[in-house]
Amino acid sequence: MNADERSERLEQLFRQTFRRVMAYCLRRASEAAAHDAVAEVYAVAWRKRRQLPADDEEAVLWLLGIARRVLANQARSQRRWARLLMRVAERAEPDPPPAADPYGAEDAGDGLAAALAQASDADRELLRLAYWDDLSRSDIATVLGISVGAVDTRLHRARQRLRQRLATANPHQDPSKEKDHAER
Repeated sequence: MNADERSERLEQLFRQTFRRVMAYCLRRASEAAAHDAVAEVYAVAWRKRRQLPADDEEAVLWLLGIARRVLANQARSQRRWARLLMRVAERAEPDPPPAADPYGAEDAGDGLAAALAQASDADRELLRLAYWDDLSRSDIATVLGISVGAVDTRLHRARQRLRQRLATANPHQDPSKEKDHAER
């Protein structure tokens, strides 16, 4: 595939995948941050267009993997910025205002939102890929760069931890309903 064909292929892929990549980013970041992330995803894809997989589905997963790394870089930058602001605020005023939920889980229900907010970044990402993005185990493995067996193990453990958090948050709720819901 020559340079022109790769460029055309990436333009076609952009038209086919923009909404999916944007939805992926919007579930993980604010609207402004998601727009920035999507722009960066396609900029990275353009720079690495020689590595673009030939298969359409593999190409989508490749883009989601890029999006995952772009969002992780954004999150690291935001944490550094927040630490800097905290240091400045400690010197200037006693109590900085509380931050909004960066995970967008408040829409999912109080118990689930709290349980997801307490989950590790890795658990949240895995659960989102499986249930919000509705990816198969092999697709999750591709996006995360791990084996399908590792996805199975990590997903099982993440569901167990989420179930425990939900049980702690709602001790009067029937645990069998939570189990059924967490495994869907």
